[in-house]
Amino acid sequence: MQIVEWGKPLELRVAEAPEPKGGEILIHVEACGVCHSDLHIRQGFFDLGNGHKFPIEARGVYPPFTMGHEPAGTVVATGPNAANVEIGKSYVIYPYIECGNCEPCRNGLAHICDTPRIIGTRVHGAYSDYVMVPDAKYLIEHDGIESELACLLACSGLTSFSALKKLDLGRMTQDDTLLIIGAGGLGLMAVCLARALCKARIAVADTDPAKRRAALGLGAAAAIDNGNKDDVEGLRAFAKAHNGSGVAATVDFVGSSETMGLGLSVLRKGGRHIHVGLFGGAYSLSLPPLAFRMLRAEGSYVGSLDEMRELVRLVQGGLELPVPITTRRLEEAESALNDLQAGSVVGRIVLIP
Repeated sequence: MQIVEWGKPLELRVAEAPEPKGGEILIHVEACGVCHSDLHIRQGFFDLGNGHKFPIEARGVYPPFTMGHEPAGTVVATGPNAANVEIGKSYVIYPYIECGNCEPCRNGLAHICDTPRIIGTRVHGAYSDYVMVPDAKYLIEHDGIESELACLLACSGLTSFSALKKLDLGRMTQDDTLLIIGAGGLGLMAVCLARALCKARIAVADTDPAKRRAALGLGAAAAIDNGNKDDVEGLRAFAKAHNGSGVAATVDFVGSSETMGLGLSVLRKGGRHIHVGLFGGAYSLSLPPLAFRMLRAEGSYVGSLDEMRELVRLVQGGLELPVPITTRRLEEAESALNDLQAGSVVGRIVLIP
């Protein structure tokens, strides 16, 4: 299912399966998650706010293009130099392919490589029967994890995990409040991970009542409508009732000017805000309170290969991620994206070729 023209519906197209060369591995896709980032790619730009846009073509990506950066699948063929990979075995794919030479790569931040070849966002991805992986090091065995969940660990799971790891979770107590903004696929994944990784009370903010109910069902202690001023005041009271101050940390999986404003406004002194979502826009920040209150705001983008391996091991070891998953056929990719854009998806959609 390909983008043939920016902003237009995806089209089903037929092509010959590629043949792997060198160290390449050809994967038959078993499952591929549908990510909110795909909406921006389909429309052809990211909204930078104040009337500015970042066009996808500025990355050197042009239609026709195949999205899909949350893949899991079975090895069906390898190039002559491929090693440490087993034909017929299923792997989850780490899609953030790096150059290995730039400063971020040298400093352990390969997922923000200067010249990446990210599967599904820079090179053809897994909205397809087959996807090519350049090296076996990007394949992670997921024995004991169904492909429909394993594929989600490549983005929604990894992104949530890496964002939470930027907080000092080990020092949080049952009197602290951690606010997760946005109860979409990433936010619900974060609720599960935060409950397993820290003792803090988990609060969730989302304007959709169905998503708030889902968050509570996964163990959130509170869920508020961030479009309701009374609910926001209730959140402040909830946090202060346990430690006499505000929210210890906020993780924003939406990434709008409104949600960033919410995250910063409810933090206690010394609190930390992690910005993850790519909804878009711009935010005007009053600078003196940033210093007076010693607030910290930090961006987080997906996660490293080592973090993904760590996450897979945790899930294999018993960490439960009961996020709602809806499966659809590959041919339904366009309707899946439309439902995601309409905000009607609770949890994550996974395409099955």
